[in-house]
Amino acid sequence: MEKTKLYCYVDENGQDTLGRIFVVSVVAVGKQRDELLALCEHLEQVSEKRKDKWGEAKHDRRMRYLHYVFADERLKGALRYEIFHNTRDYDTSTITAIASAVRWNEPTDK
Repeated sequence: MEKTKLYCYVDENGQDTLGRIFVVSVVAVGKQRDELLALCEHLEQVSEKRKDKWGEAKHDRRMRYLHYVFADERLKGALRYEIFHNTRDYDTSTITAIASAVRWNEPTDK
């Protein structure tokens, strides 16, 4: 079995809800890493979100950025997210989301 290098970019949101809802997003990419990184940087510029931290960017710019990200075919299959409810175990939730993203294409009928 050939090994493939996989890059995971992880972000989380929701600690301010005190565990009511916690969302972990993961972008998992292989050889197309540099291309997709350049694409996301371009989308940050055209959406006017720029390099602003997510919470500091204006709402309309964040929504425009997300629209561009989800509409771009090159990112299809690379985006993952997991939503956790009623937990303050943020580390375990983040690790669980990363593991799910990495194992996304594995057969489930083992």
